Amino acid sequence: MELLILLLPVAAASGWLAARRSMRQQQERQCEADMDSAYYRGLNYLVNEQPDKAIDVFVGMLEVNSETVEMHLALGSLFRRRGEVDRAIRIHQNLIARSTLSADQRSQAVLALGNDYMKAGLLDRAEGLFEELVENKRLLQPALTNLKMIFQHEKDWKKSFEVSQRLDLLGEKGEGEDQAHFLCELAEMAIKDSNEISAGSYLKQALEAAPFALRPQLIMAGISEKHGACEEAITRFKQIADQHPNYIGEILQPMSECFRRLQQPSRWIEWLREIYANKQNLQVMLEIASELESSDGADAAIEFLTSELANTPNLKGIHQLIALRMMQQGEHQSQFLQMINQFVERMAARQSAYLCHRCGFTTRTIHWQCPGCRSWGTMLPTDTQ
Repeated sequence: MELLILLLPVAAASGWLAARRSMRQQQERQCEADMDSAYYRGLNYLVNEQPDKAIDVFVGMLEVNSETVEMHLALGSLFRRRGEVDRAIRIHQNLIARSTLSADQRSQAVLALGNDYMKAGLLDRAEGLFEELVENKRLLQPALTNLKMIFQHEKDWKKSFEVSQRLDLLGEKGEGEDQAHFLCELAEMAIKDSNEISAGSYLKQALEAAPFALRPQLIMAGISEKHGACEEAITRFKQIADQHPNYIGEILQPMSECFRRLQQPSRWIEWLREIYANKQNLQVMLEIASELESSDGADAAIEFLTSELANTPNLKGIHQLIALRMMQQGEHQSQFLQMINQFVERMAARQSAYLCHRCGFTTRTIHWQCPGCRSWGTMLPTDTQ
């Protein structure tokens, strides 16, 4: 009897614990059932194109269990991709307002809301959120990448350059080339303000960031030409031709001007023939034909073009050849030749001069930053051959 009396409290405590455990398990099962029910109800609203009701359901689920954060982030991203930015903002704002979120979860929600604001064009709000992440040293790489995009959109090239340097330290690839372009933008602004000392400093930094970059070399050659330092400019132009053969067409006009000032036409045509023998560039071929017409007459230019076009026919070359033939005929031009000339001219005008090798965007004029994908230095001339 004494032993039974001693065991009674233990039995009572064991029963209470068992009952409590059973009740907790029952509550958890009920909670899970409610969660499943709410989840499928929210999906049903989405399927039936009732996104506002779906948002209400999913936000309500967060109050029951904060482990649904990932689902809310995914749902918000889905709305943003569909262009329903207001709904994405609503979801992510509700997430950030929850005090139960961990530091990592809140950072993910802040990044998502910043992306929503960027999509909506609210760049000042997005900038504030990304700077908050950078200050707290959370999700540094995506936050800095987005800040870089914002500063480029605002044409704040100094901040773009500084952010790019931080990304470079994080191991992001291709930042050196982007930094060179940001510094070139600053150099061109300085040139417009007649501050060539600052421009030279920016260009020097650009070549330090990307030693073989095309754009700073072009600007430096242009500065040399402007000041009459023709030999220096020619040296830079030749270096560009060697390092960036696809862009030879960009240097022909200013380079020919340098040789004209030096009164060395034979040296100019000699270089053209040399570079054409090595590179077979279409623009160089057309330039040689023009020089031959000026120095030796139309017959020499026609003979050269006819020979070259037999191997590598192209519209621009044919158009120049027809123009030379029409000039020879003078007032006695045949109607057929005029019709062919107009047809080839229209066809050549439809051709794009530059193509982005990353997104396929085409344009008639060079852009250092592709208007399509916003990448730097990806526009290539299409008429190199």
